[in-house]
Amino acid sequence: MAAGYLFTVLACLFLALNVVGLETINGKIKVTIQTTAGCSDTWQFITEDLAPTYEHFKDFMEVVFVPWGRATRDEDGDLSCQFGEDDCWANRLHRCALNMLKGNQDAQVEYMICENTSPFPSYKKRSYRCADAVGLNLDDIDYCVENPGDELDLADEVRGKEMTEETDCIPSLIFNDRLDRDLHNQALQNFKRLICMALADDPDTGVCEVCDCRGL
Repeated sequence: MAAGYLFTVLACLFLALNVVGLETINGKIKVTIQTTAGCSDTWQFITEDLAPTYEHFKDFMEVVFVPWGRATRDEDGDLSCQFGEDDCWANRLHRCALNMLKGNQDAQVEYMICENTSPFPSYKKRSYRCADAVGLNLDDIDYCVENPGDELDLADEVRGKEMTEETDCIPSLIFNDRLDRDLHNQALQNFKRLICMALADDPDTGVCEVCDCRGL
């Protein structure tokens, strides 16, 4: 009995020591995730880290996507993306779709999971399959994709550059609108544990440190 209790205490202390500086704001954690369509690390994070974490804790999460990556502009304003023209095209589609799904976080997350799961419809096939799957009007989204250079591009360009400069990584993550490389690194190591432990520190969430976070 005593040994089991000691193990529980040590496990909780170990988890706590590995979570630095993340707190809830009004009972929620805002997570901003910069992605780029052709990046395998992005695919892995969305499907293996975000998806299961969101499934468990979505009531306490505000998720914002920034589909920009390491895109740059030349003197004429033309975009160049890390994984080529298909990367640029798919990122534009993601910006359009996410904007059209504004106010429906579940649909936004579902859409991005679809796009980052094989066969990677927009990046590898230039397909609107994921947009169709979440009920978007394909004529409207096609018009948006074919008319870039608007505020959707500008907003994500500004935010994306800030995040890349801070983390030098794609995907890059910030929490509660605060750039913090330590939190970004912790999130890439164990995103679900980071979220769980921060929620467990807020008694109003009902998340239990020992019950929900141990073993993550």
